[in-house]
Amino acid sequence: MTEAPTTKTQRNIQDDKQVLGKACSNVTPRVLSAFTGKACEIAFDNCIDLQHGGVLISLPALISQGLLRYKSDFDLENIYYPTSSIFLSLAILSLLRIKTLSGASTLPAGEIGKVIGLDRIPEVKTLRERIARFCEKLDVREWSGKLSADWLSAFEELDAILYIDGHVNLYYGKDFSLPKRYVSRMRLSLSGTTDYWVNDALGQPFLVINKVINEGLIQSIKKEILPRLNKDIPAQPTELALKEDKYLHRYMLVFDREGYSPDFFYDLWQERIAIATYKKNVKDKWADEEFTTYTGALPYGTLQTIELAERGVLLENKKSKKKIWAREIRKKTKTGHQTSIVTTNYKLPILLIGLYMFARWAQENFFKYMMQDFGIDTLVSYQKNDIPDSTILVNPQYRQLENQRKSLTSKLNIHKVKFAGITLKKETLDDKEMEKYLVKKQELKQEIEQFEQEIETIKAEKKKVPYKIQFSELPEPQKFKDVINDRKHFMDTIKMIAYRAEISLANQIKNSMSHKDEARLLLKKIYKSDANLKVDKENNRLIVAIHRLPYWKDDRILEKLCTILNDTQTKFPDTNLTIFYKLVSS
Repeated sequence: MTEAPTTKTQRNIQDDKQVLGKACSNVTPRVLSAFTGKACEIAFDNCIDLQHGGVLISLPALISQGLLRYKSDFDLENIYYPTSSIFLSLAILSLLRIKTLSGASTLPAGEIGKVIGLDRIPEVKTLRERIARFCEKLDVREWSGKLSADWLSAFEELDAILYIDGHVNLYYGKDFSLPKRYVSRMRLSLSGTTDYWVNDALGQPFLVINKVINEGLIQSIKKEILPRLNKDIPAQPTELALKEDKYLHRYMLVFDREGYSPDFFYDLWQERIAIATYKKNVKDKWADEEFTTYTGALPYGTLQTIELAERGVLLENKKSKKKIWAREIRKKTKTGHQTSIVTTNYKLPILLIGLYMFARWAQENFFKYMMQDFGIDTLVSYQKNDIPDSTILVNPQYRQLENQRKSLTSKLNIHKVKFAGITLKKETLDDKEMEKYLVKKQELKQEIEQFEQEIETIKAEKKKVPYKIQFSELPEPQKFKDVINDRKHFMDTIKMIAYRAEISLANQIKNSMSHKDEARLLLKKIYKSDANLKVDKENNRLIVAIHRLPYWKDDRILEKLCTILNDTQTKFPDTNLTIFYKLVSS
């Protein structure tokens, strides 16, 4: 028999428990768990007309791309929302084109929550706190590296051809000034950081390297990208096969003119890594008779007819005495313009070299798409990391002197052209005209001599200034911090998963569309479509009935996609419910 409370405080506590027990008798387990401190359980109810319910169409693709593959590494104690719910929420926000975490507040929290089996989607503050705790618990770059290795090993159509290019993230902060770099899309030199992305010919990303102190494409490939690719790229030739065939390569890298360097090509071939890039300083033209018309399909299926010609070329650096024979391939446009490609891939036919090289635009389109739709340039956190004092960077004083030299050299060349352009227009001049002519020539000559003297002075100063210094040697006002933190890298990885999932879905339906490049536009419509949810307890199924689209032809494609996804027998994370997709009234 229970003893009666003896004090007023004890009686009040007992009364409160009885009141709470009565109040919670009609409350769902998910809400009750918020009071008890237990983790929320994923549970679905029958729902009609859920906003953005169509985004569930992406779940099998997200799971296959590894969204939850290593989620156990991020599991935390004393949490309300499960780790899988946080990952799903972030991926869904990306697919719905919510570029920043604060943008989650613009969505109907209850509707999106029911889509993933919650009462409401986690609020912005919760998402930020969980991302911060994830980054404290685990090395995000290690997690991203595991996914990159999985993607490379699982991609059978890789054909050992990878594209590398840099993307500049502009920095608008006023706390300090980051090193400036040239932004080609804006044709300006601005403060920012550089991300080096590795993609395939379809634009699918494999990995990204963030650099706040940019050593350039070549050094980034040598120091950070090659070690990972050498380890992760599947089906590389054996050492015996490489010895038996001196023209055989392990894999090929494709990049733009920033990576053009005969020394670099030579060093890569010592590891039997082939390259393809554009040739610099091309001044001659090949005869039209050398070109042959070829027709072939680009990696994404589009047929293209191009005119190509080929010669052998010796690339060498007279200072280092490194030289390598390469293939030079020219592409001629309808206007007669010739684009030169150099490659150390001695096995691939000329047509495929041309197609793979010009498929590099898929990576440019990837950058544009990710900026506009996924917001890879957006700020994730204001947290800034310290840069190690031993980090080597270009001396700002040296850079400033070099910029001054370039500016003066440009002005000098302009004045030399003006000087050469002043000529006698008549064979005989009177004294006044001759005096005017001589004065003008003399003024230009003095200005030219002054520019030449200033340039020599700057060159002498440059010899006294070291080209590179350690970060600790920077003057205090010029020091800065690393704005690319682990939280940014974490969100970049989530967006990579979302992008790859969308590409995999688009590949399933593009052949059914009259315009293959509109597959992702259709998927965006599906994501934002309403859907009905029904829990089939007898068969352990979660039926997702997506509302029909405006056009009948789109409904047919969506029905086909539902059939494909149903064959995967995907279970919703943390439940025993198999997802079954259909259209309303189908």
